[in-house]
Amino acid sequence: MTVQLSPHKVSKILRGYFSGPSQIKIAKEAGVDQSSISHYANRFKGMAAEYGLLAAGKEYQVLNEVESLRSLSVELYKSKLTVEEARQGHNIIKAFLKLGINPEKHFDLIEACKKVEDPSFAEAALKLAQIEAQTGREYHQVISSFEKALNQLPQLEEKIIGAKSELKSSNEGILKSKQELAGQEEYLEKYQNEVKAKEAQLEKELLTKMKQLEVEKKEVEEVAALKAELTKNGLDLKTILKLAKEF
Repeated sequence: MTVQLSPHKVSKILRGYFSGPSQIKIAKEAGVDQSSISHYANRFKGMAAEYGLLAAGKEYQVLNEVESLRSLSVELYKSKLTVEEARQGHNIIKAFLKLGINPEKHFDLIEACKKVEDPSFAEAALKLAQIEAQTGREYHQVISSFEKALNQLPQLEEKIIGAKSELKSSNEGILKSKQELAGQEEYLEKYQNEVKAKEAQLEKELLTKMKQLEVEKKEVEEVAALKAELTKNGLDLKTILKLAKEF
């Protein structure tokens, strides 16, 4: 015969029932026999079937538990998982945690397990062993170095971009300097041509002047010779001019 329990105790029993322990354990903690656990569980199921799960949860003061179960049911439905599959997944996660593998690495571990059957997996493992032998480091140290280099990669890429920008600026500066140099060379060539033309003109003028000077020199020499001849004959330039005038 089932003992009539208080609503508070029934609520406590049902909360235990929803949390998953065995009916024997729930009965022991509640201080009742197992048949009472089964009785109130069946009553809850009957009311849920007749009036709805939420109404039954409200009646027995286990609405939070019902909402949690409903939410879990919806998530399982969306994920297309059965209760058994969810249970197996939970056991796998517990096993991973027991091995010290953090949840964020679970998918990576699963992917690694998938690759074990790949022929390249053994080759990769062998390569890692060779790297360990060559560097004298264990695999976690090698991976740590790789991760460090990978983290530094964005900074190196930024430096490369900066170096490319500086190189581009330098090239533009060199191109500008070349253009200025070409302009200066053009001006210098023009100036040299002008100097050559001026030199040629001066040389021509000098030659003309020298010819004029040569004539003047000859005339001076002739006058000097005439004067000497006159002096020799006891004459001077004034006398000659006087005689010429009179003549």
